[in-house]
Amino acid sequence: MKKTDHIQHLLVDLDGTLLGNRALSLSVDFLKHSYDILKVQIGFRQAAQILMAMQRELKKPSAHLSNELRTLKIFAHWLNMPIEETRRLIRESLSSFFPKLEKHFYPIVGAKEFLDWAKDRYTLTLATNPVWPKEIIELRVRWAGINPSIFKQITYAQRMHAYKPSLDYYQEILEQEGFKAQECLLIGNDVKMDLPATRAGIATFIVGSFKKREILRIKGAQAPAWRGSYAHLRELLERKTPPFHHSI
Repeated sequence: MKKTDHIQHLLVDLDGTLLGNRALSLSVDFLKHSYDILKVQIGFRQAAQILMAMQRELKKPSAHLSNELRTLKIFAHWLNMPIEETRRLIRESLSSFFPKLEKHFYPIVGAKEFLDWAKDRYTLTLATNPVWPKEIIELRVRWAGINPSIFKQITYAQRMHAYKPSLDYYQEILEQEGFKAQECLLIGNDVKMDLPATRAGIATFIVGSFKKREILRIKGAQAPAWRGSYAHLRELLERKTPPFHHSI
């Protein structure tokens, strides 16, 4: 494996980075399917309340409960069902309706080509927001035209205890994988969700349809950050002396 200025591990976001979506139609379709399932159990009003309770919970890290278990506890409370029965209901529901959402997604241009180049040079971790079970995340990776097996590890709901943009999320990746922050580069597309990684000492590159590569100045950052295209990212990684940790 080729090493470039200590960067050995690429932490790659999914939504907006590898996989794009038509946000409005996706939201409408997702909410329709969710309400259709929940209203059978508890009615439309409570279905709306449970989804709002879920959104509030996503903002808080947990020291002991996985993201999946926290979600299950909320659903179990509102549905008045045991945890295992709630888990079965949610898994069956997701398996039933989630594949129908594929029409709202599309591969991000340049993402697969970049990963094809990077996979033999760096350890790849899929650092997606861990809302979903592993099988749903892998399904969505395939929608991006990418084989999930290229990733050594995936951040999914059963194994993580925090969500983006919490600093706890990025620190947990480092702890679980035994990575040193200075050996990692996070690749994302969302300034709010991804740039907090710099506070954990992880260099960050925001990809998009930018005309040139630019340095981003982030308050409280412990590592540098840039924005640019996938071509700019590869160019940066291929430099003989890339400035990943020389200055902030």
